Amino acid sequence: MKNWLSKVAEKHTYWIKLVQKFGAGHYAEDVVQEMYLKIYKYADEKKTIVKGKVNSRYIYLVLYSIFIEYMRQKNKINKIQIEEFYKDNNFTEILDEDIIKLTAKDDIKKEEAYAKLCNKMDEELKNWHFYDVGIFEIYRDTHLSIRGMAKDTKISFVNIFHTLKKAKK
Repeated sequence: MKNWLSKVAEKHTYWIKLVQKFGAGHYAEDVVQEMYLKIYKYADEKKTIVKGKVNSRYIYLVLYSIFIEYMRQKNKINKIQIEEFYKDNNFTEILDEDIIKLTAKDDIKKEEAYAKLCNKMDEELKNWHFYDVGIFEIYRDTHLSIRGMAKDTKISFVNIFHTLKKAKK
């Protein structure tokens, strides 16, 4: 081991506490060990030891950059389509079983209740003024915000807001 690296290792518990303050939790030890590897491979004594003391700022930056990279990797989500996963792994029979599970009796009841609610809403819309119906259907069917609707339809934001407020009541 290089002599200057052992000087850095003397503050091992301090480095761990520092990384824990970053929010690494029980991964702090791993981040510190990674820091030792990085400075051993890429740094030299001039960067880490200044006037006989460990350059804490430099070590802090190395630890922080390793921690940030760890968080990026941790938060990276690999999204795959379920169908593609099953097809790639020759699980076609499992895919059929999953589809059957998705259309269980509870789901069918929910769909029937939703359909009844939509039918009841459509019956109520027949009694409304055509302008109110138009604004409400755009809001319901397009998932635009009120501002988005105002921009697309060139109707006042306030007018759309009050129409939707009245429609919701």
